[in-house]
Amino acid sequence: MIKKEVFKKINEQIKLEYESAFIYKQMSITMATKGWDGFAHWFHEQYKEEMDHAEEMINYLITRGETPVLFDLKKPDLKLEGVLAHFEKAYEHECFVSKSINDIVALAIKAGDYATENFFRRYVDEQVQEEDSVSSIVDRLKLVNGDAGYLMIDRQLGRRE
Repeated sequence: MIKKEVFKKINEQIKLEYESAFIYKQMSITMATKGWDGFAHWFHEQYKEEMDHAEEMINYLITRGETPVLFDLKKPDLKLEGVLAHFEKAYEHECFVSKSINDIVALAIKAGDYATENFFRRYVDEQVQEEDSVSSIVDRLKLVNGDAGYLMIDRQLGRRE
């Protein structure tokens, strides 16, 4: 059995994963309406990844004999201007998610719940990659001067699988 405080934190993480998905879906929609198909695709892939994470965490709780609890989700409140602002917000959000996952691992260790610690370690590793990926995109966007550079990056990100 998972200790109550660990179970609660995992449920909160599931909510965060779904909210993250909605943030990225909104960003994808915004990019698509502005004609940035590659950026829209990249954000859509992020959306799908976050949805997968939530489902994996739900299945983990069920496997451990728990009943996941779904919460009301917050609507994304994104008032961002331009491509760079969207990716800067994505980076900020990935850092926030990293902290939340690290908190789960720390709590699991404290509770002696090594199965949960082990399950969430892969997300710790993945978050390092996520932060690096988004940070690299932000750095490249800051280097370009004008829409021609954005078009090149847009095309690159449109190839993401």
